[in-house]
Amino acid sequence: MQFDYIRFNTDSTMKNVDFEQAGTEGKSKTEIVTEFTRFIGERFERTGMFLSADVFGAIIGSPVDAQSVGQSYGEIAANMDYICPMIYPSHYGDGNFGLDHPDLHPYETVMGALTQSKEELALYPEEPQAVVRPWLQDFTASYLRHYMHYGPGELRAQIDAVYDAGYEEWILWNASCNYSWEGLLKEEENGQNTEGGGILPPL
Repeated sequence: MQFDYIRFNTDSTMKNVDFEQAGTEGKSKTEIVTEFTRFIGERFERTGMFLSADVFGAIIGSPVDAQSVGQSYGEIAANMDYICPMIYPSHYGDGNFGLDHPDLHPYETVMGALTQSKEELALYPEEPQAVVRPWLQDFTASYLRHYMHYGPGELRAQIDAVYDAGYEEWILWNASCNYSWEGLLKEEENGQNTEGGGILPPL
């Protein structure tokens, strides 16, 4: 079972929400989300069902972003079987990972995010840790000021970064389900996909 977001909303309307003491018991957003993931992890453990949770890639190494949505990367990883950070290059602001415009650097951005992932999880050595299975970008973020077209080459660059970072699995996202299939193949495979490490969301 994959939870598509376990987080607090950050829309402007949230300023009208009353997080009164009686309801929150003085707990922070992060404490509440962590408590929930621990609860479902314990409940589902006896069923043998694998649990997965999507999280923002920006929370890795950024306490400000983590506190904003209530997602602690290390704590959620301790309570899930899989954790799926959305590390789309388009979602990182200029200057992240030392890159002028991350969307223009798919390999370097994914490598930077997964390097941070390892550093963050290393802070929780005593905890069981989920398998890291990142979401990759298979869409063009034309809404950005600095962007480029994402096709097979840009997809392949991200996949290569996942493997080079020492991870083995990945998921692709394209809201229209128009995937760059050629990007799933290595040049030497001549049309035969033998990677087997990634998955696409169901159509």
